[in-house]
Amino acid sequence: MKKVIVFVLAAVMLCSLAACGGETVSTGEKKVSVNTIEELEEIVQKDVADTVDGLRAEYDQLTAEIDTYDKYVKNTAKVNEFYNRINEENRAICIRMREYSITYTELVLKSAGSNSDKYDAIGDLYDCIYDDACGDIYDGIYDDLMGDMYDAIYDGVVEDGYDYAPYKEWSDTSSEAYKIWSDSLSDIYDEWSDALSDIYDFWSDVSSDLLDGDTDKVNEEITKFREDIDKLKEEK
Repeated sequence: MKKVIVFVLAAVMLCSLAACGGETVSTGEKKVSVNTIEELEEIVQKDVADTVDGLRAEYDQLTAEIDTYDKYVKNTAKVNEFYNRINEENRAICIRMREYSITYTELVLKSAGSNSDKYDAIGDLYDCIYDDACGDIYDGIYDDLMGDMYDAIYDGVVEDGYDYAPYKEWSDTSSEAYKIWSDSLSDIYDEWSDALSDIYDFWSDVSSDLLDGDTDKVNEEITKFREDIDKLKEEK
């Protein structure tokens, strides 16, 4: 009988530590199983770092290759392709942040404790995803990377052409270089801002539902948010 009791207690403890079953999340490159909130937080942090670092490596290679005005003129399409790449990666990780928010909530729901405990736990979703991860995306992509693209390309090699290229040619090239940078910057910010707003609204609704002890409503919020995310993916 004692062995049975010990086994049951061990199972309960294991269930609590592992959030009573894992969830599957996509990091962009692969799908991984996550059993605890701590594991998810590490995945989110790594996803942002890997995405930013990957784009930074591409930036370093691009700017090393295109280091003069003449090289820029010959490789304008390559620069524009990189802007598109930044936009795509930014959009993809913003979608993943929404998905991580759902997984975070599901793990909280599966965790041991009262609804009051779960209400307290969901507060960390705000810190982990809304504040930290989305803040790092803003800093790494919108602010740092796009700022460096402005300095290296528009205000760098393109500006250098003013000293020797025919003025009309240089003026047209400069205007187009600024436009593609500016349009990309706006697209990146819009995607990030939309994600931030969606995640905040979801977190706020779920927090209110948990405060009321209404887990059924939380599951409804999850279903609705997942449908919204699926629509975003279809727009790609």
